[in-house]
Amino acid sequence: MIIGWIRLAFFMLIGLTIAYFLASVYSRSVRREKLEKHWQSAALEGDREAFVARGMQAYEKGLKRRLLWLIYIIPMIAFNAIFFYVNWF
Repeated sequence: MIIGWIRLAFFMLIGLTIAYFLASVYSRSVRREKLEKHWQSAALEGDREAFVARGMQAYEKGLKRRLLWLIYIIPMIAFNAIFFYVNWF
């Protein structure tokens, strides 16, 4: 019975890793697009690529990037709670 739970956890981690990767790529592309649109709408002077690179560096340190880790945390907490409940109650 424990082997089944371990196998389920393993495949769940693979699925969560794929979901995290896809969400991360999508989130980065949306942020980059917003920065490029802001550059165009504000008619800023200077190097556009440097502006986008600085914005992406700020994004990497920001809250939205860190919130993507909830893709792992919430399902793992739910998995552990169900595992505990099924086996000890």
